Amino acid sequence: MADTGIRARVVAASVGRDRVLDAIKAVALLVVIVGHSLAWHTPGDGTAVNVLERAPWLIPLTWVFQVLPLFFAAGAVSNAASLARHGRRDYLSARGRRLLAPVVVYATFWTALLAPFGASETVVGAGRFLAQLLWFAGVYLLVAAAAVFTSRWTARPVLTLTVWLALIVAVDTIRTTSFSGWGWINMLLVWGWLHQVGYHLPVLRTRRWALPGGIALIAAAVALAFAGPYSHSLISVSGIPGLSNLAPPSTVLAVYGAGQILIVAGLWPHLQRALANDRRWVPIALLGARGMGMYLWHIPLVGLAAGLALALGFAAPPLTPVWWLVHIAVVLLVVPGAWLLAGLAANPEKAVGRLRLAVSSPGPACTLGGLVVLNIAATGFATWWGLGAVGLPSSAWLNLTLLWLALLVVNQRRSHSAPTDTN
Repeated sequence: MADTGIRARVVAASVGRDRVLDAIKAVALLVVIVGHSLAWHTPGDGTAVNVLERAPWLIPLTWVFQVLPLFFAAGAVSNAASLARHGRRDYLSARGRRLLAPVVVYATFWTALLAPFGASETVVGAGRFLAQLLWFAGVYLLVAAAAVFTSRWTARPVLTLTVWLALIVAVDTIRTTSFSGWGWINMLLVWGWLHQVGYHLPVLRTRRWALPGGIALIAAAVALAFAGPYSHSLISVSGIPGLSNLAPPSTVLAVYGAGQILIVAGLWPHLQRALANDRRWVPIALLGARGMGMYLWHIPLVGLAAGLALALGFAAPPLTPVWWLVHIAVVLLVVPGAWLLAGLAANPEKAVGRLRLAVSSPGPACTLGGLVVLNIAATGFATWWGLGAVGLPSSAWLNLTLLWLALLVVNQRRSHSAPTDTN
């Protein structure tokens, strides 16, 4: 009876929403969380490493677990629709609030806990670990804010996407020179390009060539990874030669992500039929409702699991039965644990999301917030003073102050047409 009641409330709350779009975003974040929960490995020398460093034959799995391009594509459709319905200021305010509030709560908690002890190298390292995956929130906020411009560039998709992809290739070329630092421009160009491809999902899902086209693009991405100067992995792994495809992202990831988007577009009718079943839809909706919070709070849970393994001296060889048993147990604890922590953080997020200053400027605030989040991802939560994004000076306390400022300035008095935070 209780299950039926929850299902009825979830179904009622999601009336009118595109279940496939919401499912893409929720499942993409879930796959990332599961991937991180499986990726750690303790080789027995007192360190924790990515299992790919000790088992490079698993690199093909990085092509399975790299699904964030789908999140950006699905987000593009939602962003364009929200922008069209509510207008520029309300859209930017709602998007900024929805993305910044969870990060502010997460960053405040860890900065207040760790920064007072930032003189310790161990604490600084912990702060960097807990912050390193925040790059996703920062990039997505900047890309979503740019939708006020990029959503207008859809009339000539072939021309727009071709020129944009050419810029990505040009930046990759620069990465092979002494000016390799400029390659970080692709952090915005690649994810922005995938967001731009996403605007066309409503049309692509009606095209019969979408599925074979997607398969062809993925094959092209694989060929490019092996023929060009790129790593064979879609994530950054120490010891794997070639240009990273993720930090910063590369042409390989751009082409591969476009292939993923086309494949999903080709499968759209099948996904719609599958998600029409409320029993399948409700768990995905519950997951998606706390998606960003789960993404943030799974980080300390994975770190806790690896730390506990180190403390206990766990050093099973990769992929042995014992290794799998422990790592699957971690997945089964991290996923619901992150969901519960995200729920606990929801009330503080709502509280800080209601705070605002007398001055409101959502556009600049979103830009500031996105850049600060990227700086936090590079600096961590305990660095008193050090190098942040692209080598700029940075401080954990300064970053937290600027992050709060961005949230306070992004808010404005809600108009009758202001979007809710559910998109």
